[in-house]
Amino acid sequence: MSKTRIFQIILAALSILGWAIAVYALLVFGDARPDREVGDYLSRGATFRVHWDPHETQLLQYLIWACGGISLVSLAFNFYVAQHSRMGYWFNIPMLLLTSIVAGLYIHLVV
Repeated sequence: MSKTRIFQIILAALSILGWAIAVYALLVFGDARPDREVGDYLSRGATFRVHWDPHETQLLQYLIWACGGISLVSLAFNFYVAQHSRMGYWFNIPMLLLTSIVAGLYIHLVV
């Protein structure tokens, strides 16, 4: 197996791990955010959570920063490999890193 193939496998594994954590963070986000208040349910007297769940929000923040950390390591590895071989840059790694940083800052500063 060539070096380039090994580097591609490592990058693919890091990328899949990062995206899997991002998808799990979306599932946690659904439990952490406040409930939507729908008029029909309000007329029936249903109760809604109007604030973020503190435990789930903290878990969400950890997941987002872990996703960003994995993306940063993957981006550094991709940069190193691209400089030392014929393999190019992967587009999904910076996109996941940027998304993780923005989501992490939003959760940390706004919520």
